[in-house]
Amino acid sequence: MFDRHARPLRLFLLGRAVPHDRVEDLLQELFARLMEVEQLEEKMSDATGSNRSFLLTMANNLIVDRQRRLRVRTSYAAAQRAIESEQMDEHTPERIVAAQLELEAIKGVIRNMRLNWRVALVLQRFRNMSYAEIALHMGVTEKQVENYIVRAMRRIRKARRKIKAAGERSC
Repeated sequence: MFDRHARPLRLFLLGRAVPHDRVEDLLQELFARLMEVEQLEEKMSDATGSNRSFLLTMANNLIVDRQRRLRVRTSYAAAQRAIESEQMDEHTPERIVAAQLELEAIKGVIRNMRLNWRVALVLQRFRNMSYAEIALHMGVTEKQVENYIVRAMRRIRKARRKIKAAGERSC
């Protein structure tokens, strides 16, 4: 059976863009699977006329299975690499100290803000109050609350840029 069908199967596999160095492996796997098929003689008899199509269907399914396994392995490996890189970067002592220093610096910036800016920022960010609720609490308009928060956030972003620049210079 191998002598009779190996050449057409090779051509089929090459036509399906299987690399030359993998064709023989696929052929071997295909014929190994054929040995496990029940009633193979019946399915491969010339009387049915479907022996070649049966082999080509099996070869095609083998290619699809390999591609599917390759996609699964590739996506799994990519996910593992992503997890490992996150775990390696997560909690190094240097990063913990840098985060603590940045937090303390930001706290200092917030403490030194104008009172209205600080109150609006704290109520909005830490108490989850809406602009309308903050305006009512502070006795100002919503537009004023928005301006306070915008100015406070600008001050914080500016401080963070300075902190990052200082950190890069110290490296």
